[in-house]
Amino acid sequence: METGGGDADDETGWNCSVHPSVFFLLGTLVMTTCATGMLCAAIMTDHWEEVTWDRRALQTMSNTSLDIQWLFDGVAKVSTNNEHAFLVPIHGGIWTLCFSLTEKEIHLLGKIGFPEQSCVNYLSGGLDGMKVCEPKADWQRRMQNLSISCALVCLIILGSAALVGAFGVCQHQISAVLVTGVMYLLAASFALFTLTIIHFKRVQSRPSRFDLATDANGWYRMDADCTVDGVVSPLGSRGYLLSAHLLGARVFSTSWSLDLGWGGVILCVMTSVLWILLSKIMRFNPISSMIN
Repeated sequence: METGGGDADDETGWNCSVHPSVFFLLGTLVMTTCATGMLCAAIMTDHWEEVTWDRRALQTMSNTSLDIQWLFDGVAKVSTNNEHAFLVPIHGGIWTLCFSLTEKEIHLLGKIGFPEQSCVNYLSGGLDGMKVCEPKADWQRRMQNLSISCALVCLIILGSAALVGAFGVCQHQISAVLVTGVMYLLAASFALFTLTIIHFKRVQSRPSRFDLATDANGWYRMDADCTVDGVVSPLGSRGYLLSAHLLGARVFSTSWSLDLGWGGVILCVMTSVLWILLSKIMRFNPISSMIN
């Protein structure tokens, strides 16, 4: 039986050939999904930074004026003048800080006054009515609020870009496809601002000026409704004393959410380029002709 060379039709007469631009469109959609998912996951998770306690430094302090008792691995109770507070490891996101403890550990600590809830929310002001009294410089507080604003704007742009992109592809609107590319570039820019702020938020681990009043020996008088990163007062207490040297024993480190965010920024930039190129391709090869 003789067959025609180069004929792409099968026995039913259906054209099985696919325009190469269709693969570019599919690749753009896959890249868009990955970039959006990665960046949204980075913003919504709470592992941007971790705060632990230097046990050796705390042991040195316990030989002087502080009575430090280790309850679990990484969890201690510090006492002074019949007042005490808990030192706990934490991990934080853009607007939250959570205790790095299991539910069982939180339940056991709850028997001696530890709060049962596990996260502090910067947006609501604290934990069970507690206010965040972390001694930071004014510029650090402003940068914290700015990072939250940039993250929220980034989420809004990503959601809007998904809608505009879907409209552009389904309705063959070249201008909408081009706008989608620009929006993903804007989302990457705001995410970059957020990542940079979070990365340098802890540059000054020991600020030169604190908003909390100290006595001559460098002790802070903390109210009962105050919580500091890694330091939690027991429920029902009337307040506690906090040493300025104690805060110097905290160890700040970045975690996997920050790496996920950097990956999301890179993918968003690549996605932006693909959408812009897709608009150029659609100008000469409409999607309808690609598929047909």
